[in-house]
Amino acid sequence: MSTLSESRGMGPNAPMSAIGYLIGGLLALVLVPLAPIILVAWLAVKVAAAAGGEREGAV
Repeated sequence: MSTLSESRGMGPNAPMSAIGYLIGGLLALVLVPLAPIILVAWLAVKVAAAAGGEREGAV
């Protein structure tokens, strides 16, 4: 005798999709304007590490 109900299968969930698109849109609105700043900071760190003679991945 089985105590589990029969699986109903997987299907689309519109409310969860809407929340995912909303979060993705808000994340894009925040990250797109910050991308140039992040890129400049990353390049500055790489240039400073190269000028200091550090090897990439050195601990």
